[in-house]
Amino acid sequence: GDPTKTGEVVVTRSKFPPNYQIPPHTHPYAETITLVSGSIGFGVGEKGEKTGDLLKPGAFHALPANQAHYVWTGGEETIIEVHFVGPFRITYINPADDPRKK
Repeated sequence: GDPTKTGEVVVTRSKFPPNYQIPPHTHPYAETITLVSGSIGFGVGEKGEKTGDLLKPGAFHALPANQAHYVWTGGEETIIEVHFVGPFRITYINPADDPRKK
């Protein structure tokens, strides 16, 4: 679906480089993430601390709407598939972390 439209079911695939991090942020919708390849870690909260094990391909992660979370990849290129209901929105906990403003 179209990620700019309200009520559209959206499935996206995103590719990230090795050792990449997405700082703490929220979305106004629930989302589910499936790891297609590589490795990825998920954290919940506003601090962005890399704790816990990296997930392997086939792993599934679900997040409720408005849950502060962050993501980091392992030492290889990583591809994820994300499902959500649009429109796409992302709000960084620290506005200075927003790459759209750099």
